[in-house]
Amino acid sequence: LYTEAWHTNVLEMTNDAGVNVVYESVGSTLEESFKATKTGGTVVFYGMAGGNPEPVDPRMLMDTSKTLTGGDLWNVLTTYEERKQRSTQLFDWITAGELNIASPTTFALQDGALAHELLESRKSTGKILLIP
Repeated sequence: LYTEAWHTNVLEMTNDAGVNVVYESVGSTLEESFKATKTGGTVVFYGMAGGNPEPVDPRMLMDTSKTLTGGDLWNVLTTYEERKQRSTQLFDWITAGELNIASPTTFALQDGALAHELLESRKSTGKILLIP
């Protein structure tokens, strides 16, 4: 699914209808996210891990009845007190077993090339750690 033309795979899987929502965290793939979204669908933009997106044409949004929305936690977590309150709640959930965090994939430092291959393969989820 994750290829240069991933949006065409999405369209094939949905009989050219597209999906209701795309969660876009890459940034540079924003245009493809719109292509994978059905008429009247929504793209939720929340990151730019792969670089800045191209500007969005408002006419495209109007013509396809698509919605672009997004947010940034730094607009919400504006004070030390707010960040402390939220992080305390998060750690309380983890300690109580109410939130399970996936263990990272680990590699010995000398196997760094293998770790990089896993990352490039896009078969990993979560963190990849090199252990000295």
